[in-house]
Formats: sequence, structure tokens, C-alpha cells
Amino acid sequence: MAYQHILVPVDGSSTSLAAVKQAAEIAKKFGSKVTALCVLAVDPFIGVEFIDTSEITKDYFAKAKAGAQETLNNAKALFAQEGVEIETKISEGQVIHKEIIAAAEELKADLVVIGSHGRKGIKKLILGSVAQGVLGESHFPVLI
Repeated sequence: MAYQHILVPVDGSSTSLAAVKQAAEIAKKFGSKVTALCVLAVDPFIGVEFIDTSEITKDYFAKAKAGAQETLNNAKALFAQEGVEIETKISEGQVIHKEIIAAAEELKADLVVIGSHGRKGIKKLILGSVAQGVLGESHFPVLI
């Protein structure tokens, strides 16, 4: 099976950067288009009515977007070292794995390559697993 478009979610962690290397190898073999995605987690309580948070919210999103862009620039540089040109995308949402799935559908990606932190036990229960969420709710191939 040849993959036409690979989506690689990155968060700056070493596990997401390891996924970059794997995605680059696959992209080179199949001549695939690659998009690196960074999802900004949006807190549903930002902007509650009883506190004026407009300046705080603007500052938060400006810093978060700058951090996401830096993460994407790092991923782009790693792909370039492997000889693969990529596109980048920033998404915002409350549930990260759902944003990854939505981006994959929007971009018509036929493979998602994602790193996993390998959490187990209580940490997995409390913190969840983005990779597990993508794997469990997607209809396209996922390489973890």
C-alpha cells in the first residue's frame, strides 16, 4: 500500500520527534506528502463571564501559538535533514485526539504517524493517551 499523505502530530516531546523520523522514512519510500500538526489545547473555562480575561486570553494564545510554531519549525528542520519537505498546520480544540482525527479527515491523510509517551496504570487513567484516542476513533491507519 502506498501512502499519499501522512499526518504527523507533534508536541515537541522526544516521542513525537521520533515519530518524525519514522514518518520521514515512509514518506521517502512512497513519495508521500507530509503535514506536521500541532494542536493547541483550548481550556473551556477561558473567558468565563465573571472575570475579564480578554488580555490574559490574548497573551496566552499568542504565547501558545508561538510555541506551536516553534515546535513545527523544529519538526520541519528534522524532516529537512531527512530530505523531506513538509507542510505545517496548527489546530485548536478541547480534545486533542479529536482535533488530530479532524485534521486527518480535512487533509485526506491516509496515514497518521504519532508518538506515544507509553503511560501505564494510573497515569494513563488520569492523563489519558492521545495516541490511544486517535487509534480507537479513527478509520485510517495509525502508526504508533
